[in-house]
Amino acid sequence: MIAHLRGILAEKAPHQVVLDVAGVGYQVAIPLSTFERLPAIGEAVHLFTVMQIREDAWLLNGFLTPAEREVFIVLNSVTGVGAKLALAALSAFAPETLVSAMAREDVTLLSRIPGIGKRIAMRLVVELKDRLPVLSPAVTDGLSQPVEDAVQSVTTASLPVAGLPAAPNLRQDLVSALVNLGYRALDAERVLRTLSADELREPALALRAALKILSR
Repeated sequence: MIAHLRGILAEKAPHQVVLDVAGVGYQVAIPLSTFERLPAIGEAVHLFTVMQIREDAWLLNGFLTPAEREVFIVLNSVTGVGAKLALAALSAFAPETLVSAMAREDVTLLSRIPGIGKRIAMRLVVELKDRLPVLSPAVTDGLSQPVEDAVQSVTTASLPVAGLPAAPNLRQDLVSALVNLGYRALDAERVLRTLSADELREPALALRAALKILSR
């Protein structure tokens, strides 16, 4: 199993990267929380990974922090969630916010994650609440922070984005990223048309703004 990768960032998009490790390019699915903190293309990066082996493919999911990977593994263990929804959850909220929401049985907040309705949100609370105390301090420290404060900090903060090139196919990349997070292409295109020029200047800001609208 591949537990981590250290190499040169060859390609990046809001939902995936290609990491060059000793001449081999690894395609890795990532959440928005990781994309926002990636260095510029051509620079070194270290990703903590989770490998999934299926009949039709071998898939890698990558994260910049152990906390993101830890919460991904826990979410992915719940029946009906899977890797795609777990990545969508980490794209919508920080790991600490997700853990806090589950601990406080905040089904309403969890239901705002694309693809996770009320039924799956309730399943997350029921199946994971008793397992939360065994998570690492890096994750459970978020339990002391009120959920609404954490959500506000995630959805409105202007996070630093390093070395993002101006991409002529930005809108296409954003639509692809939103579809990978569980939204319909038509809804993604509709929301992107409402964004301002400033919001569309950088992929991370545009995707964050679109997610904020779509999660209402």
